[in-house]
Amino acid sequence: MTTNDENISSNNLNSNLFSGKFGIEIEEHRVQTDTLSLSQHPHPASLGKRKTHPYFQTDFSESQEEVVTAVQSSSAAALQHLHELQFMLTQSLKGNEFIWPLSMPPYLREADIIFLKTHFERPWYQKYRDVLFLRYGPFQHIMTGIHVNFSPEDSVIKNYANQHALTDYVTAKNKLFFQIAQQVAGYRWLLTYLFGAAPVNENSSANLPNNYRKRQPVRSWRASNFGFTNQPHIDVNYTDFNTHIKQLTNHITNGDLYDKSEFYGPVRLRASGSPNDLRINGADYLEFRMFDINPFTVDGISQDALSFLHLLIIDAIINPENWEPEKLRIAKNKNHLVALQPAGSELSAELKSQAYQLLSRLTIIAEAAPEKLKLDFISALNNVNTALKQPNLTISGQLVSEIKDESLMAFGRKQGIALRNQRQSENSNDIFERIPKQIRQSYIQAHQLGFNTTIYQNNQLKISDKSHTWLLSQSQDLTQLMTNQD
Repeated sequence: MTTNDENISSNNLNSNLFSGKFGIEIEEHRVQTDTLSLSQHPHPASLGKRKTHPYFQTDFSESQEEVVTAVQSSSAAALQHLHELQFMLTQSLKGNEFIWPLSMPPYLREADIIFLKTHFERPWYQKYRDVLFLRYGPFQHIMTGIHVNFSPEDSVIKNYANQHALTDYVTAKNKLFFQIAQQVAGYRWLLTYLFGAAPVNENSSANLPNNYRKRQPVRSWRASNFGFTNQPHIDVNYTDFNTHIKQLTNHITNGDLYDKSEFYGPVRLRASGSPNDLRINGADYLEFRMFDINPFTVDGISQDALSFLHLLIIDAIINPENWEPEKLRIAKNKNHLVALQPAGSELSAELKSQAYQLLSRLTIIAEAAPEKLKLDFISALNNVNTALKQPNLTISGQLVSEIKDESLMAFGRKQGIALRNQRQSENSNDIFERIPKQIRQSYIQAHQLGFNTTIYQNNQLKISDKSHTWLLSQSQDLTQLMTNQD
């Protein structure tokens, strides 16, 4: 039997196996303190044009901000960039607004639902939104969460091709990406146990079971089959890459899905164009969609969660399991059951045993990691071990004590305002400490206006969009630069 150490060695990649490109996207609502409902203020004008903005966009509702980091060389760098963006977003809020710290939205009155339906300022997205409203109603798409994006180093893909005697790079890339997606999806139940954070649904919707209030608090409504998921007749599974692409294509052709973005599986292979274009040209990156917002962290996700996911990805590369259709079906059902178990409850003995078997593999990977990652990996594994023994320390377990009168509304308000105040009180020089002082203000302004940014080793700042590029050695007013360029 091949050991984990031998698998790492056989890849002959050293630090490249642990490297990759990372990004984070978080959806989160602006909420008004006076109504404690979705904000009716428009998207902040100070954050540029959201149609083309690389960092600040909106989603299904006008209140639903989507904050997107640039591609980074590590999960820690992506989390740092997210922190910078969250600071900028908070600075742009109205005085009576804060960011709702939970994945499940606040309670919506009838007037709020009417406002949600009738106020939408993105005509380029309107047709798709109308379809989503018709299919899913008003509540599913105002659930929010976090997506973590990842792609491995080219050398990892080429090594995979050599190991599997694949001469075509795109074929090797798609197979490896799907292998990762398949295995991480297979262990989604463990991520739901650890990081599920949606125990209470404040709004009644048609897809919920009739007795849903009696079942609360659960670990995560959002992660369950009653949460952010496709309609039951949509079957796009992770059996193999070609089947996955064929299923997606058929559902789009039949009109079951508007396009591939309406597939709400736990992991998506991302690329421009149609599913067939993805098959021909290769996926650009993987999108992991299973994280609820963590209300106990300032930016919605912890380094522990990111490091644990990174370990799962590496494990999927070097220790792929045989995921037969029945095993995948059972894994999906496990996730649903774990999601609907009482918040803060223990895993079954069987699942706990499977979790410890996985952790033994991940520990070997962590011990072989470069020093710059090892501490974060070990911290994540230590906290996972603790959470398996003390389920009250999982996020859903911690939320149980915050539930008052079967609701998290009071907690959401208290915690959201506390996080807003924490961000607003931070010193911008501390947040942007990594940015050279002489270009710091232009770096911030470039993000607000929607320019791509690159910092060179000589401390110059490159800012660009589709039609302009500037190289700055000192901060300047970018609006003035744009006026002069035009």
